[in-house]
Amino acid sequence: MDSIWHCIRRVGGLTGSLLPASTAGGLRLASAAGILLLAGTVGGARAQTLSGYFPAGVPGYDTMPGVTVLSRTRPDYQPPGIQVDSFLVSPSIEEGLGYDSNVLGGPGSPSSLTLGTHPSVTARSDWSRDAVAGILGLDDTRYLEAPKQSRTDATAAFGGTLAIGRDELTLAAAYLYRHEDRTSLDAVPSDTPVAFKLFDARVDYTVALGRLALTPNLELSNYQYTNTTIMGAPASQSYRDRNVLAGGVTARYEIMPLQNALLVLHGTATNYLTPQAGQPTRNSTGALVLVGLSDDRDAFWRYRLLLGWEERQFAASAYSAHNAPVAEAELIWAPNGMTTVTGTLTRSIEDAAQEGEVGYTYTAGKLTIDHEYARDILLQATGGVQQADFLQGGRQRALLFGLGVTWLVDRRMRVSATYSYNDQQGGGVGTSGPFTRSLGLLTLRYGW
Repeated sequence: MDSIWHCIRRVGGLTGSLLPASTAGGLRLASAAGILLLAGTVGGARAQTLSGYFPAGVPGYDTMPGVTVLSRTRPDYQPPGIQVDSFLVSPSIEEGLGYDSNVLGGPGSPSSLTLGTHPSVTARSDWSRDAVAGILGLDDTRYLEAPKQSRTDATAAFGGTLAIGRDELTLAAAYLYRHEDRTSLDAVPSDTPVAFKLFDARVDYTVALGRLALTPNLELSNYQYTNTTIMGAPASQSYRDRNVLAGGVTARYEIMPLQNALLVLHGTATNYLTPQAGQPTRNSTGALVLVGLSDDRDAFWRYRLLLGWEERQFAASAYSAHNAPVAEAELIWAPNGMTTVTGTLTRSIEDAAQEGEVGYTYTAGKLTIDHEYARDILLQATGGVQQADFLQGGRQRALLFGLGVTWLVDRRMRVSATYSYNDQQGGGVGTSGPFTRSLGLLTLRYGW
């Protein structure tokens, strides 16, 4: 589903943020835009979808359909950056101190103080027409009372757009080194976080035909997982290594300025690289059709709605085909210039992590209230629910709640305090059991 909003953004010129850009699990620090902690991004109770990994601000990975009080530009509090020829380079460093009440997500799990360090540097062109941008970043989290749970993640992404007459070509590539937390939905109950690498490359081309715009797109992703242990016993994760080829076309028709009808056709082919001995192959193909409408004409109400159907066919006869209604929806209410209320809904079919499972239907809803208490004080409250319905039986559900405040000290410095609560119930084959988890974090960010 990550490619869908990407395509819409490219053909519709949309800005803002629909999905959180932080990874599942761990203590991600406040983002460069000063976005407060979102329940479910810290705490790891979310599906491992691509849109949750890739950074915003890089062409090809900038899945940004809506602008809220917190995500809008604030020139008075934006780091100036360093001008290098025709590029603006923006280094930053974040330091965080936090507390995790349930590191492993289960009975007898330790609590721990955490230390987080997040250096990053972004660079973007300031050309009048075409655009190039890239990001390099590290995300290190230390658990003082549970040192085996400490991890360091890395991000490198690059993308660019090229105008060809009225058309536009977008190319992007990314390398991500991540750790999967056992408190995520569909996560393996490993003794330590499961490390994995993700290589991704994508291309799309938007053809402008008057009011109609067509965007064919192609994307290739490669996942590689590191082995782990479960209750002290070695547990190979190579059965999860896979290549995913995805492609399709998005059609947008401009009904009137700021109002567009949308049609999305999307297909995937998943090839697992290391089949399990004695087990049927997990290879599959999928097809997705979505139709919808986006409307930004009203200053108080804005919405984007995509509804459709997804089908997943498996190569092994042991696994029956799976069909499900799917959706991507966002509604933004801006009663005044100081507050925005954003509701989002997503539903999709995802690949499963556990042995014996091939997939699950992922459903998530979230309500977020952003408020500008003062020019330099930003508040946020958010709540939501996420659910994974496994194809081979079983269900996981997470109830999420979060609060946050950010103080914009000046153009270079900001301080944020956040709290999130996660109540997760149920499970599928080999998943972690029910648990509750609270996370608190105090973060200082400095940018140049």
